[in-house]
Amino acid sequence: MLKLIRLEIKKYQLWRYIKGILIANLCFLALLVLIYVMETRSSRIPFESYDMAFLIIDSVVRATFTVFAAVLIAKLFLEEYKTGSISVLFMYPIKRQKLMIAKVLLIMIFTFATIFLSNLVLGGFFYLMNQMLHFLAEPMTLGIFMHNLRNILISALASAGIGLIPLYIGMHRKSVPATLVSAVLIVGVTSATSNDFSMFSITAVPVSLAVVGLLSAYLSIRNIETKDIV
Repeated sequence: MLKLIRLEIKKYQLWRYIKGILIANLCFLALLVLIYVMETRSSRIPFESYDMAFLIIDSVVRATFTVFAAVLIAKLFLEEYKTGSISVLFMYPIKRQKLMIAKVLLIMIFTFATIFLSNLVLGGFFYLMNQMLHFLAEPMTLGIFMHNLRNILISALASAGIGLIPLYIGMHRKSVPATLVSAVLIVGVTSATSNDFSMFSITAVPVSLAVVGLLSAYLSIRNIETKDIV
């Protein structure tokens, strides 16, 4: 399975997306600075606590890379059908389902890694920024760090599953726009925040949506061995 995943990475040259990921993180950093500048100019507190800051960071990161997962779905799945290259792929002496599972795992790994690592990088930057500017009176404690690290891990794991929900819609309709629109709608519902609260703050919500995503992936590929590829 790992060999198939590596072949998919090489086939689609997915390493080139690293540049896009870095640019996205630089944009996130710029957004944090902008929020700080705009709020302080208005004599308002830009971030009331570490929990609030990390919640905002996670919401933006999760929204971006959930949509990015839909882009990968379009490239790894729908583009294969659109160009007809899926018929060549299925000529390999490997079960179709195994090939599809490799693609699904690749998308999940990508989504988890980008969300988890981006949260760590931006969270670290926010901490260093606070050490220099002192706009938070609240000290960083081990309890706060472990609490937010747990939330980031749950968010990344759940998003790896949630990012698969557009796969079912895309495979059913064979439509790239439908795949992307469904991802944007999911992001709109799950990324809304208010003060220190978001839907992702309730553990049952992201876990349930992740299960829906995994179920969507299963329903999308369960009949792939006998399904007409045209």
